[in-house]
Amino acid sequence: MRALMKQGTDLLVKNIPIPNVEDNEILISVQVAGLCRTDVLVAEGRLPGKDTMVLGHEFSGVVEKVGRSVTGFKSGHRVTAMPVLHCGVCKFCTMGRTDICQNTTMLGVNCDGVFGEFVTVPSHAVYKMPDTMPFRYGAYTEPVAAALSVLKANIKKHEKGLIYGDNRFGHLIHRILKAYDFEDVEIYDPRHGKPICESTCDFAIETLATDETMRELFSAVKPGGKIVIKSRKHELVGINFYQAVKKEISMVAVNYGDFNEAIRIMADGTLSVDGLLGQTHHSLDDFQSVFEQSKTFEPQKIFFDPSK
Repeated sequence: MRALMKQGTDLLVKNIPIPNVEDNEILISVQVAGLCRTDVLVAEGRLPGKDTMVLGHEFSGVVEKVGRSVTGFKSGHRVTAMPVLHCGVCKFCTMGRTDICQNTTMLGVNCDGVFGEFVTVPSHAVYKMPDTMPFRYGAYTEPVAAALSVLKANIKKHEKGLIYGDNRFGHLIHRILKAYDFEDVEIYDPRHGKPICESTCDFAIETLATDETMRELFSAVKPGGKIVIKSRKHELVGINFYQAVKKEISMVAVNYGDFNEAIRIMADGTLSVDGLLGQTHHSLDDFQSVFEQSKTFEPQKIFFDPSK
């Protein structure tokens, strides 16, 4: 099969063997794969990852083959997958709290990913899609599940909210909150130069984590307010403890919402993702220009079609 590989500091499209299918795995023919900033950071070596592997982690496809111990799936099923894989053996996993496993691995970061014609995924991470759901939507399930996690922060529908960051992920969160009947939430764009309104919000959701944005978020929330941490930034970010303590601010970090819920709200129209997704499905051979494009502001998700 053809795949976009990271080999040390090099990226190249090459022919590699179709992966073998272990007893608990599913072999999936990748139909659409989305490009995420994480993929670019791994490719550039700015995010630690396996030295030689297939990149990519957001995708949808069709079941090609199932392992001997897999039940509930068969060839032809339309599927997507949770790319963050729990270990299955730690104390949290054995308690049934796989969602807080601290020994996770990730497709396209620690093991072969989805920028190829086929990928194998443990069956526990694979989710069926409705036959009527476009593959582009399926490939966008991971970002939707990540955005859904803000609902775990115990924010209330009647509260005044702010989303810090006029970017695609900020707009996705805004659409999700509207879909769940939040009526008073605005997006703040720091690039416009407009000062942030002080002490006006019950909660503020972070999508751009820097020292400066955290100062502004602390300023925006009312005393007793809440800041929802969403970025997956690896570098350290400073906060003003005096400001936090004086205003008695709560900070809640959230990871993922439910994958089945993410599929449902896209499939039944509860959540509209129109306008957030690019229409063009690029060939893997276009990776250099596509990766470069992703480093600038991109209002729409970029997709690969590995079969091209």
